[in-house]
Amino acid sequence: MGNPKEAEAFEASTDGVPPPPYQETDNIADAYRPPGPAPSYDVGESSSGSASTSGLRGKFPPALNGYFKMGFTKTFHLGETKDTPLLAARMHSGLTKNPELVLYDGPSDKGPILATATSQSLFRSNSLITIPAQEGVDHDSASQEVIMSCPKMGRGNGTYKFTAKVGVGKETRSEEFEWRSSHGSEVRELDGYRWGWKLVRLSSSTADGGGERATRALGSTSDGLEVVAAWAHNNSMSMSKAFKFQLMGSALTGMLGDRGATVCLITAMRIYTIELATSTAVAAS
Repeated sequence: MGNPKEAEAFEASTDGVPPPPYQETDNIADAYRPPGPAPSYDVGESSSGSASTSGLRGKFPPALNGYFKMGFTKTFHLGETKDTPLLAARMHSGLTKNPELVLYDGPSDKGPILATATSQSLFRSNSLITIPAQEGVDHDSASQEVIMSCPKMGRGNGTYKFTAKVGVGKETRSEEFEWRSSHGSEVRELDGYRWGWKLVRLSSSTADGGGERATRALGSTSDGLEVVAAWAHNNSMSMSKAFKFQLMGSALTGMLGDRGATVCLITAMRIYTIELATSTAVAAS
């Protein structure tokens, strides 16, 4: 995907073709799966008619990397490797009618829209996240709008908080989540990253009850809450790799459903684009 012409040819050949169902090929996610059996619930039907839940059995694998194409572009891909793109995303300026960030279900921007993110208004720093309805899925028959509070502080400060409907079928419910900046184990496990963000499920608690970082279990916060995702900026010498994202806990097992996993991903990507825009503005000043 480093050659722009090859990238264009790839996108043209995949326009309108949905990606194949993800098949787990290794045990990379085992460390992030909570102990005990997966939760029991009625699995909803996907738009293609097949059963689908989030995480290991959903639309995308539990771990994704974000890659920019070579050259001047506002499109980037998400996949396990640069050569196996599963999802595409495109950034737009806030001066157009398009959302500032659009996530597509497939390796090009011709696929169905999975989610969008944009500023709530010109005068507020909050972000408006939209998850479109999925045709043929009863519990996803209406689109969902989520307001994520965004701090006006610089990188590494503040929190990003939102309430979203998650779950599957009759188990769908509203829950509160919060992205917190972190130097913890969940972030360090992302290929040695030392700083990043972790998504905390505020309505949950973990068995160990939290505590000091050195003694608490992976996936638990100091205040005893569950971590369901983490992401961090690229920590390698790669010129195209932008960030790494990982589902954990309830998002990994499927308890939060496809929509829950999508909300985890699009909110992480939104924070990434906010930080990217901030860094660009600082560099230009």
